Amino acid sequence: MSSDNGLGREPKNQPYDEIHNDEFEHTDDKLSAAGADRGRKPQLVPGRSGTRMYSIAALAERIQAAFIEEYGQDSPLLREADTSAKRLKLILGTVDYVVAVESVQLSSEEKAELIRRVYSDLFSYGPLDDLFLDDRVTTIAIKGADQVSVRYGHGDLVRVGPLFEDEDQLRRVITRLLIDAGAELRDDVPFVETGLYVEDRPVSMSVITPSAAFLLNADLRLHPRQAPTRDDLVTAGFMSADAAALLRSLVASKYGFVIVGDTEAGKTTLLNALAQLIPEPERMITVERARELRLPDASEQLMVGWPVGDQPGVGFGEQIENALAKDPTCLLLDEVRSDEPEAIAPLLNCDDPPRQIWVVRGAPDAKRLQSAMGMLARRAEVGRGEDLVHALYERLPFVITTARIKDRLQLFSVAEWQSRVDTDYPDYVMLMRYEAGEARPTGAPLARWL
Repeated sequence: MSSDNGLGREPKNQPYDEIHNDEFEHTDDKLSAAGADRGRKPQLVPGRSGTRMYSIAALAERIQAAFIEEYGQDSPLLREADTSAKRLKLILGTVDYVVAVESVQLSSEEKAELIRRVYSDLFSYGPLDDLFLDDRVTTIAIKGADQVSVRYGHGDLVRVGPLFEDEDQLRRVITRLLIDAGAELRDDVPFVETGLYVEDRPVSMSVITPSAAFLLNADLRLHPRQAPTRDDLVTAGFMSADAAALLRSLVASKYGFVIVGDTEAGKTTLLNALAQLIPEPERMITVERARELRLPDASEQLMVGWPVGDQPGVGFGEQIENALAKDPTCLLLDEVRSDEPEAIAPLLNCDDPPRQIWVVRGAPDAKRLQSAMGMLARRAEVGRGEDLVHALYERLPFVITTARIKDRLQLFSVAEWQSRVDTDYPDYVMLMRYEAGEARPTGAPLARWL
């Protein structure tokens, strides 16, 4: 987990919540007015000789404010606290101080929970920490503080929580995630897509801010700590041994290819496995949006950069041009988007292009895919007619599609653009297609030698 603590936020000016005993004896409306949020009942502890009841959530916020006031964002003591044990020692001192000042009565279990909560909010990601540690979790979908859904494995999203105390806590957590990913939450950037590592897991993160949506939304996709290999994917039933052999031959060849699939359909999982087999990794460069790829050490990764403070960002198209200037033998793009067609123009225009491997979001339907890829090339540069469409077929002669079928990731098809004598446009020929539980050979021959 990143050591960037993101403590540079102002504590609230108002005093923390406290509930008188006589108020506590009444309805849930009293609880709501005292700090519960849309049905959340606060955990309460007695203080000041039992005459008042204190919300644990508000007490934790009071401790955080005192901690920030004492140590700031970059004090020498805070910099020296580079381990969990040292940070906990600092937090314990602040907890003991606030508890003593307010005469709060805590059991040992309550105090331990309070320390854990404060540590999580100050140095990690609050209520998301347990989800990041759960290897079963593959997606966390957040629509405001009150609606959080989780995907376990490759099943459907299920509602959990509520996890966050309020919108302020959600905003603090999302802000810290973005900071650790090298981005920031800002009103002039309504959508951010980036990535980071949390507990050794690559996490891709898409955030829509309230400037573009009614509530702060975030979608987090969690990858396993160890990327599956090609053999792992065969064992898991993602593809057959025959399909794996075909893909190995394709990766070892000189030909480019594109991997297409809907969101969370296994595109990046497959690319990670195949990237380990690409020849000459020392001259391989990737252009990525969310830092999801795990590649041979010799390769180079170029990331989309988001504006931070006065520093401008670096777009996907800019990084493609930067990559081409380095003269790679192989260029991987994760992922090409239909709303940025101009980004791929240099890849289709250059005279001596590197081998290219693209990831593209889209349905694995053959007709829709042919139309979408052709339209993407036509929109890359106005006035070039069909030249760029033919360049795309030439540079990416093979198409691999993936899909999530019955709660499992599956290789759906492997196809090849094959020339015809009676037209300038190639046919989209399926070499393998999903049928009866796996992608199977169609019997169509290859037009290119692998």
